[in-house]
Amino acid sequence: VIDKLRRGELMLMEYLWRKKTVLSKKEIIEEMSKRYKWRKSTTEILLKRLVKMRILKKKRLGFHFSYEVLATKKEYLNIKKEEMYISEYNKFFIRIFTTIHKRNETIEE
Repeated sequence: VIDKLRRGELMLMEYLWRKKTVLSKKEIIEEMSKRYKWRKSTTEILLKRLVKMRILKKKRLGFHFSYEVLATKKEYLNIKKEEMYISEYNKFFIRIFTTIHKRNETIEE
């Protein structure tokens, strides 16, 4: 299950989705430093979160780490779309029940 991505996580994933290859940790850190002026620790924290969410897979190759994308952008957007649909569906029922509740209060008065 893919959770909602925060802004930094999404920025990092946009880069990884565009590359479509397995990238080394060093390459990712260098690119994020150039693009967004992020420190090494910022990128490492975001990578760790994305691995924990199972969006990225961390691989060890000798002394270096690399990251592979497990969830495509299309999969992520489909999940976001479903969440939005469910959210709208829930709002609809909340409005109906609050309207019914208000009507019942006025009838009792």
